[in-house]
Amino acid sequence: MKKLSKKIVQLTKERVFVMLIGIIILFTILLLRFYQLQLIRYDEYSSNIRVGIERTVEVPATRGLIFDRYGIPLAINKPIYVLKIDQQVKQTKESLNNVLLKLANVLELNGDEYIDNIPITNSPPFEYTTSKTSINQFMYNIPYNNEEHRKELLELSAKELIDYLKKQYNITEVSFEIDKHTGKKIKKGFTDEEARKIIALRTAIYPYTYKQYNLAMLASDISERAVAYIQENNDEFIGVSVDIDATRQYTEGEVTGNLIGYTRTITDNLYEELEGQGYDKNDIVGHEGIEKSMEATLRGIDGKEVIEVDTLGKKVHTIEEGNAIQGDDIFLTINIELQKEIYESIENRLSEALVVRLKGTKPRMQISAREMLISMIESSQLLISKMEKASPLTKQNEIYQQLLQQYNQLDNMVKEEITLYDLFVQWVSAENSTLTDKDIILALHEQGSLNLSQKVVDQIRLDNTGTGEQILIQQLQDGFLKPNQMAIDPFSATAVVVDVNTGEILSLVGYPSVDSNKLANEFNSYYPTLFDDRSMLWNRALMTTKAPGSIFKMVVAMAGLMEGVITPETIIYDTGVFTKAGEPHPVCWIHTNTGAGHGPVDLQKALEVSCNYYFYEVAHRLGLKYTEPYGSINILEHYAALFGLGDLTGIELPEKEPNLSTPENLVNQTMSSALNKLKVMSEEKISTQVKEISKILEKGIYPSANPYAVDIEGRIEYLTQYELKRTIEPMLQEATSKNLEKIVKMAFQNIQGYLQLNIDYITENIVLNTMLDQTNRSLKSKATDQLKKHIEYMIDEAMQSISKDIKENIDINDMLQSYLEAYTVLYNKELNKNLDQELIDNLRNKISTLLEQKDYYVDYLISKVQQNLINTISTYILKDVDMEWNEGITVRTAIGQGNNAFSPIQMARYVVALANGKTVYDLKIIDGVYTSKTTKDYEETEVKIHSNLNVPEKYISEIHEAMLKVTTGEVGTSTNILGDLPIQIAGKTGTAEEASHEHSWFTGYAPFDNPEIVVVTSVYNEDGLGSFGSQIAKDVFTAYFKLNEEGEKSTLDYEFIE
Repeated sequence: MKKLSKKIVQLTKERVFVMLIGIIILFTILLLRFYQLQLIRYDEYSSNIRVGIERTVEVPATRGLIFDRYGIPLAINKPIYVLKIDQQVKQTKESLNNVLLKLANVLELNGDEYIDNIPITNSPPFEYTTSKTSINQFMYNIPYNNEEHRKELLELSAKELIDYLKKQYNITEVSFEIDKHTGKKIKKGFTDEEARKIIALRTAIYPYTYKQYNLAMLASDISERAVAYIQENNDEFIGVSVDIDATRQYTEGEVTGNLIGYTRTITDNLYEELEGQGYDKNDIVGHEGIEKSMEATLRGIDGKEVIEVDTLGKKVHTIEEGNAIQGDDIFLTINIELQKEIYESIENRLSEALVVRLKGTKPRMQISAREMLISMIESSQLLISKMEKASPLTKQNEIYQQLLQQYNQLDNMVKEEITLYDLFVQWVSAENSTLTDKDIILALHEQGSLNLSQKVVDQIRLDNTGTGEQILIQQLQDGFLKPNQMAIDPFSATAVVVDVNTGEILSLVGYPSVDSNKLANEFNSYYPTLFDDRSMLWNRALMTTKAPGSIFKMVVAMAGLMEGVITPETIIYDTGVFTKAGEPHPVCWIHTNTGAGHGPVDLQKALEVSCNYYFYEVAHRLGLKYTEPYGSINILEHYAALFGLGDLTGIELPEKEPNLSTPENLVNQTMSSALNKLKVMSEEKISTQVKEISKILEKGIYPSANPYAVDIEGRIEYLTQYELKRTIEPMLQEATSKNLEKIVKMAFQNIQGYLQLNIDYITENIVLNTMLDQTNRSLKSKATDQLKKHIEYMIDEAMQSISKDIKENIDINDMLQSYLEAYTVLYNKELNKNLDQELIDNLRNKISTLLEQKDYYVDYLISKVQQNLINTISTYILKDVDMEWNEGITVRTAIGQGNNAFSPIQMARYVVALANGKTVYDLKIIDGVYTSKTTKDYEETEVKIHSNLNVPEKYISEIHEAMLKVTTGEVGTSTNILGDLPIQIAGKTGTAEEASHEHSWFTGYAPFDNPEIVVVTSVYNEDGLGSFGSQIAKDVFTAYFKLNEEGEKSTLDYEFIE
């Protein structure tokens, strides 16, 4: 026992034992601490830890899909890999810049692209690569203090802007230091090329700076290889995460581009409009077309989820799920197969027209290859950004180097006013340009805008001289060069197909069209194309209104028949020149070509040969029947409205208002335009107008009297005006000279203020009272008088000011003396004549009482000056307005000219009513909606009837027979094109003149005996090159009825998918 005790004592003295006891004690403490953390205070500590690592993130809802009438997908959501960065993950600005540079390099190495919307070259010398419009748009996406500061940034050169952004993003200049230990160089900061990459990504992040729950997008649709590398090395990419997102994809992006529209981030203006509906500033929304008009239906309901992330910002797990609800699916009435065939037809027919111009077979319309190539460059077919990146051995890089050399030789002051793009356009447009057609053609081929054979490429490399017409002709004929790659007329056309019995739109093509895929996924690079002369986002079938020409004549025919001024058998002799409606005399189109007329013409022949004279006479006879002012045009308006031409069509898309050629619409348009121009007029422009009006008043502030006055006071004013002007005018000029310009400016400011608040009421009131004025005066004179009444109360402050100047600065006695002398001179003249006792007595009374009526004459003079101010301003506002109406305009309206303006969709609705003979439908393009958000049912949109024609069937049949003759008769205007089809088509051709251009129209329906569809085509600026509108219509009928295919002709090749 003693031995054991000794050993224990001895052991306690050993160091090992002491250490062992210490370890046991520490381990016990750890166990107790672990017990406390995990069991006793787990909830408290767990909650505290999560405060730093929880994230609430949005779960975006899937957007509803869009299908055609047979369930073929038109707009879908494609899953893709995207890179995002979480700005809540803390790191230094230097660290962030290094992460972004590394990320950019990885993406480039794997052939992927990151978001780069900087319109500046990728390497020094930095230059802008696009137009000033695009540069201005870009400036909204970078840090700036206010609008004034943003405009200052717009004045910076490309290099200065890069330097500014370097400072904003803390991007340091590159430098090298020697490592004290190894003696090696250590790189610090970033080269210009590296800085340019970082700026691109920092600019992509910037809009998300103040969005707590949203991750900033860095790259979209990246490869699996890049994803794998980033995920394997995630510790190098702080805050960066790989997500699976959905991008909008359009199966027929170009064919339906300006019909369906596109999706992208909400704009500031749209956000202001939609903020109250729960939208956020980074939401993806519909822009244009169906995507915009049906936004509320297609949009889903976003969810929110709570996730846990690690210190690098990587998601660890989901704490709380918040599922999103998918948007509703939409089914259109469109038949996409028909839409594609029509789009292709338009493209082919316009290509044929351009070949005619290049060949010069119509000398008046001939164009050169250079003109076409310049237009292609202005239409973004040869991009400087691609030239810069091209291989040194390519023609485009050679051109770029020459261009850069020219630019660098420019004076710095010139560089501030001109971009690299501007210089390029100047270079190719110069008469003595060193660039040949074939140089440009080869560069276009290298960028994919043309598709040359290797043989042609080799020939150009051997010899680049000569013009390029033959190459371009071949490219057009082979389909490699398309009309939508330039703005050379005719490059635009439309075609609309509507179901006769329902008003459903089966096809709606406005050519050229944007590519929805590029707008949705490459917006910033595609953006400049929206502002060139092609106007591809503008759906011409809905938004372009033109005079309808002769396809309006069926309305006039119905008016003539219904009002009894003609019968189907009425013969009107066409002499070629119509002399009953004033000069210049309207003529029939055949007189222009042959010098003669059509001779005796009845209704059917009038439509068959499109005789203008016949319809001039119908309008003239309507005027003889309805003799009140504008009687003839009012009755034509009634029948046009009967066929639905007075209203919008009801389609679920924006469309331009139709314009019937009437005096009322003319006054409304011109007055509205003049007042709106004044309402938004800049201060600089107002200053110019103020000076011009002041100069007019300085020449005569005392007004001229009315020479046609019949009342005694008016006659005295007129007869004394010259004497009064001689004496009183100098007094008025002296009295108002100091403040006249100030008073006129005040008047304009007052007018602008009233217009801001009441422009619609003022315009409506002026139009209403102008049309109620039955006096035999011009429309402009009547409208000017109505404008004066509004100006009078709008400029009351200015009138009070001029009244004050006159009272304070004119000698009352001198003024009275002037009136006394003027009355005395006239009194003596009239007394000697002794022809007008009333006038003599009135003058005697004025002379005898004048000195007693001092206040009256002061007020009288002031009122005259004030009225002159009103008259001068009113006349000036309308000085450039054309507001005349006469019978010549009325009869020209009857052949679809005048001020008529309708869109193809509006003409289609009218012809649908004519074809079915009974019903004017509201057109529809939405067939139905599958309600994913609510009932999960298919809800079909109803067929809506706008009105009924209620006209005798015999008149409808008469017009139908006439339209059949247009396509089958011996002298029918479209027989040579449509007469050989195996089905009968009722049709009508038309040509609308606008300035120096001609637009062609065709409308028709088929089959003749049992109408199914109406077709309307329009080719803009066709200018007599050929009958391309009718050719397109032939292609449409052939496609719809499958006339080139064997077997039963059916349009129902697809089963509807519910």
